[in-house]
Amino acid sequence: MASTPHTSQTHTPPSRYNFMILSMTTLIGIVSIGYLGMIVAYLVPRKGEGARAQSLGTVGADGITGPDGTSYSFQNGVAGPFIYDATGRGDAQGIYAVRKSAASKGVDLILGQTCTHLGCPVGWTPASNSFNCPCHGSIYNKEGQNIGGPAPAPLYKYNFTSKGDQVTVQGRQS
Repeated sequence: MASTPHTSQTHTPPSRYNFMILSMTTLIGIVSIGYLGMIVAYLVPRKGEGARAQSLGTVGADGITGPDGTSYSFQNGVAGPFIYDATGRGDAQGIYAVRKSAASKGVDLILGQTCTHLGCPVGWTPASNSFNCPCHGSIYNKEGQNIGGPAPAPLYKYNFTSKGDQVTVQGRQS
């Protein structure tokens, strides 16, 4: 009497359809994991990245001389705009150095040049003693507070240190 094979012992070759489904599912899974890894790498900051200290220059009685020798005079207490490269990778931002009073000898405040409405660069206007945004008309006072226009917040302030007559920008305040 011949034994008949048990159904669990038989092997049926996979069909082309099943092979293609398995191949495409594997390929899509590998690509999806790659994209997910890139998203996580973008969202998680790298250790040591971020703002770095950068010398603004030497503060004098009537202005600031930058590290490259460029001189910026105080006009109604504001000098600049200076270029601040926060990460060292070329993503430069404009900043202004502010003296709150004529009696001040150093720098009292560092303000960003970027309007908080839509990111246009603001300019200091000594005649009106204000920062004015050319895009949508936002107006900021000498201390960076918005006093007119659609801007929802004041200008960004930057941390800085002064040692003697040297000013070093540390990065934007949170």
